[in-house]
Amino acid sequence: MFGSKRNDTIQDKAEDILDDAGKSISEFGREARHKAEGAKKDMVKTLHSAAHTIRKEARDANTSRDVRDHADNVAKGFERAASYLNKHSYEDISEDVTEGVKANPWRTLAIIFVIGLIVGLILRGDDKQNFSTHATDNNRRP
Repeated sequence: MFGSKRNDTIQDKAEDILDDAGKSISEFGREARHKAEGAKKDMVKTLHSAAHTIRKEARDANTSRDVRDHADNVAKGFERAASYLNKHSYEDISEDVTEGVKANPWRTLAIIFVIGLIVGLILRGDDKQNFSTHATDNNRRP
């Protein structure tokens, strides 16, 4: 009889812990979604602002009509991206990316390669200068 009561208490505590964990996980999910939506809204504002700035700079610099047209095309691309982000959920965006990767796997690999190359060059920084310094140091005789 004592063992049965103890097992019930342990089981009740385990259920309480599972309930608390479930609440914490769903609260974390809500918070993550809220932050992601905030980031998406910020990106939409940034894209619209960039489009405005591109057009303004092209106008203020007294550039040729051709340059202003190209600047306007870039600005329109930013505005389309902002509109897309505004209208679609993260699930929609994920599905679109998945479809795009499946439809164009080689293009996706090329884009990833270029991004990796650029990030590598950025992270590398002044290694050429450091390399030449180290190479000179290594060629010295003791």
